[in-house]
Formats: sequence, structure tokens, C-alpha cells
Amino acid sequence: MAFNIIYTVEAGIKLIAFGRDYFADGWNNFDFVIVIGAWIGFVSTQVEGFNIGSATNIIRIFRISRVFKIIKKYKDLRILFYTFIGAIPQLSNVGGLLFLFLFLYSVLGVEWFALVKHNDNVNLHANFESFGVSMMTLFRMATGESWQAIMLDCSRPKTVDWHCDSSLPFEKLRDKDGKL
Repeated sequence: MAFNIIYTVEAGIKLIAFGRDYFADGWNNFDFVIVIGAWIGFVSTQVEGFNIGSATNIIRIFRISRVFKIIKKYKDLRILFYTFIGAIPQLSNVGGLLFLFLFLYSVLGVEWFALVKHNDNVNLHANFESFGVSMMTLFRMATGESWQAIMLDCSRPKTVDWHCDSSLPFEKLRDKDGKL
């Protein structure tokens, strides 16, 4: 709320000082849209019956973008920002290559590790039983989150208890004729 008031006062002073020329600068237009959006978001949360839905969250996200005003003032930061913007096509190529690797290894993971029994680390949320969960598991492993534990769970040798699930009573394992 305090920042809404501060930015509103700033926009008001600039509007009075520059008059119609205020809207000639792109950064002023950006500020004005952010201020109006912030007040609309504030009113939509305070007034009963006035609801603009998920647009309120979008407006809140745009308020954070005021930080980009700093780019206008600092030359070194501006150079860094424009370098990052110029590198986005190359980053998309690298991202596409990473997606291709995740895709291929997800298919292989489903083929090789779909039957691994659930336990501590291979569970409902991290397994290779379906392609989607396999893709998320590999992404999780690529970010370094307990990849070694999942790897160890998947590399267990097939032993007598490998297929056994002690949580299931034998009645559930029997078919309708009573056979296991």
C-alpha cells in the first residue's frame, strides 16, 4: 500500500510537471499503467462484489516489473540486460537440447525402470511408470535433488523380495477364483 501511494504521488507530480509530454516517454507510460493496475488490484481485493478474477494476480506480478526502471539509470546494468536479451535465442537452443535429452532418457527410463517397486525415494511422485512422471523425475534429478537416492533405488538387484509388497494383504492378490 505504501508503495502504491509513493508511485501514485510520483506519477501525479510528473503528470503535473510535464503535462501532455508526460505520455511521450515510454517509461512514464509504463509507470502510469503499473500505478493504475496496482490501484485496480487493490480495489478489487477490498471492495465486496468487485472481482476481476485471476487478473488480480497478473496485476500483482506487473508491480514487480517496476524494478526495470533501474535499467534506465545505470549504464552497466543496461548493457548486461541487453546482452541477456540478445542471448535468449541461444538459450532457447540449449533448452531445446536439454528437453531432447530429457525426452529420450524418459522413454528409456519407462522401458527399463517401470517395474521398480516403490519405497523411500522411488514413490508416487518420483518413478518411471509413465512418461510424464518419468520426465518430472528426470528433471528433478537433473536439478540435483536426491538423484543418488533414486539411482540407488533403481539399481537394486532383483531378489526374492524385489517384487513383494508387504503392504498388500494376500486377499487382494488373489483373483476371483481364490488363486494367487
